[in-house]
Parts: sequence; structure tokens; C-alpha cells
Amino acid sequence: MGRYIDRPTIDTYLNLGKTLEVFLGRINSDKTILSYLELIKNADDKIQVTLIEHYDEGNLNFLDIYDFSYVDSDAEFLTMKFDNVEKAIEGIKTRFQLVEVKFVNQGLIQNEYSDLLKLEGRS
Repeated sequence: MGRYIDRPTIDTYLNLGKTLEVFLGRINSDKTILSYLELIKNADDKIQVTLIEHYDEGNLNFLDIYDFSYVDSDAEFLTMKFDNVEKAIEGIKTRFQLVEVKFVNQGLIQNEYSDLLKLEGRS
């Protein structure tokens, strides 16, 4: 199985209460900020998408984005709610100008971050 979750499995995982993530990378004008989305299914069956941003404090030897400082720990995260996964995917594509939305299991965005660092030629 690959890193990315296929479309039918997204529904299954969300229905099981799992959190999914989408790594956005450096979408902020401040390129020291890393952004990603968390998706969960609420008790009201809505898909909740939350934008989370951390300062880039890592390197190829320290990839745990969850340990990086939040951009503003007191601020409310940007949260959007959608009726279903299809609407969530379209909302994500529109809001973040993406051609494709690549879902991973919670905890695997460190692999996406590693790929970004290698692409940028950083160590």
C-alpha cells in the first residue's frame, strides 16, 4: 500500500473515527511556516477540516512537525465544515488552489515534510 489513501478508504477511515491529514507545505508568504490540514468526521456527520501551522524548526534528522512551535498558539485555527468528503475535497482544492488533494494517515506528514526538505536541497 502506498503512502496516500485512496478515495474509497477515506470514507472508511473517517467513519472509523480516524484523523486524516493533508500536507500543504509552505503556502504562507512567510516561508518559515509549514501548513497542513487535519480532517475528522464530527458527531453530526460533518467533515471538519482544520488548518494547522507550525514554524519550520526541523531538518532531515528532526522531522516531527507536531513538536514544532505553533505559529500562534493562542489563535483559533481556521476550521471549515463540509457535508461530505466530496465537498471537503472540492473546498480544499478551491481554498488552497490545489489540483490534487493527497490524504495520509495522522502522523505521516513527517514523510511529506522530508520530501519537501529533499526537494529544497536542505539537510
